[in-house]
Amino acid sequence: MDRDFPKRSIRLKNNLRIACMEVANGDYPVLWIHGMGSYRETFHPLFRNPPVPGRHVALDLPGFGHSSHLPRRHTLEDYAETVRDVVDELGLKKPILVGHSFGGMVVGETLAHFPDAIGGAIFVSSAGWFNPQNAMVPTPYLWINRIGIWITGMDFFGRRMMASLGVDPDMLTRDDRRRLRFGWRHAYEMARMGRFYESPDFSRRVQAAGVPIGVIHGDRDVLFPLDRLKEELQDETPLWVIDGAGHVPFYSRPDAFTRAFRSAFQLVAAGRNSGSR
Repeated sequence: MDRDFPKRSIRLKNNLRIACMEVANGDYPVLWIHGMGSYRETFHPLFRNPPVPGRHVALDLPGFGHSSHLPRRHTLEDYAETVRDVVDELGLKKPILVGHSFGGMVVGETLAHFPDAIGGAIFVSSAGWFNPQNAMVPTPYLWINRIGIWITGMDFFGRRMMASLGVDPDMLTRDDRRRLRFGWRHAYEMARMGRFYESPDFSRRVQAAGVPIGVIHGDRDVLFPLDRLKEELQDETPLWVIDGAGHVPFYSRPDAFTRAFRSAFQLVAAGRNSGSR
């Protein structure tokens, strides 16, 4: 059995309990932020063999996985404050943030609000640049959404969902599927959010933060099509395209993702070390 990484729980100033995991094969701080319907162990295959040396930390956002949540619907600002507080609590000095999907939107919001605390960012199949396409739309009713999430977490539906995101379900191990199912079924905030978050002027605000960034994206992403992304970036942001990859490139094209990540990380880290701000 491929066991999960040890879970650490930290309590923040607002009394939220945030679950995280850590693997260190160097000192460079890297904070990984998962997407919607997910949690920290989504990055398990990457943490087994980190693509770059560093102190790698992955967290569960509030309302996801093993983390607690506020009594009200979270805002993007709440998530950004959580990331900032985790950075402070763990002593991560100028970390590079890595955000996948909705996690990329959280990364962008963190850059916009707390640029001085962050050394750089890598956006992987990121939300935020524009609204998602072909995404599931929640109902206004929490209990209906929770039932729907539980049912769609069954293997029959889960296999079809992963295939639609560009991942061959037969490539996943039993433990991979178990972790993905857990993240989906324990996404409390996804059930109560009502509608997907919006971040007006996302690209402009990310660029205005003055923090070095890079973007990694698959050319078969059905949620955030590559052509539309290129229109938003307008050649102003370094972009690594992974051929044949869908929305979760570190599962569908792991070797190509590792190569792209190392290249993006090298560029972003160089900007961080030179003090681009």
